[in-house]
Amino acid sequence: MKFNHVGIPTVSSFAGEIPLPHLKMTVSDHLNNPFGIQWQRYWKDAPYPTLVKTVAHGGIRNR
Repeated sequence: MKFNHVGIPTVSSFAGEIPLPHLKMTVSDHLNNPFGIQWQRYWKDAPYPTLVKTVAHGGIRNR
């Protein structure tokens, strides 16, 4: 497993937004952030639990 990003939900627009229509969310580029921060703005109809849409989380991936 390897650290991938820290996802921080927000309700505000941010510079460099990347829309992901298939996920119903907008994100920032965590690969170009020295700390791996990924801002995440969920669309009104995003089908995720409130916890996911409101609480920061860490992301990992298999190598």
